[in-house]
Amino acid sequence: MTSFTQCGSLEYGIEYPVGSGEYHFDFEIRLPTVDDNIKAYEHPSILGGGVSNMRVNVAVLASCLLSLGTVPKDAITPELIGSAVDADYDELAAVQEMIKKKRKAMKPACANSDELSSPSGTTG
Repeated sequence: MTSFTQCGSLEYGIEYPVGSGEYHFDFEIRLPTVDDNIKAYEHPSILGGGVSNMRVNVAVLASCLLSLGTVPKDAITPELIGSAVDADYDELAAVQEMIKKKRKAMKPACANSDELSSPSGTTG
């Protein structure tokens, strides 16, 4: 399977550790999977905070982020992504959509078929 990832940079950055004044901007994110969605619904931040589309989307983004500056992978959590400025959240979501489009572009085009015949011929 070909890996679909994209690198980018956040406009405002995400602070880590919290309160340190150290902001992380550069990221690499991968294509989200069904499994990412399942895990998002099972994540404690979802279960404890009530299910909402936004909470699920943030959890999926967190699981798909391969790197965020020098933040350790295990520290890239829904709670950390939830601390982002909304424009940076939008950037992460937009990059994921771009990855989906790249993947979709690999789909082979339908072959043109000749005129289909009718199952019922002409009756006189």
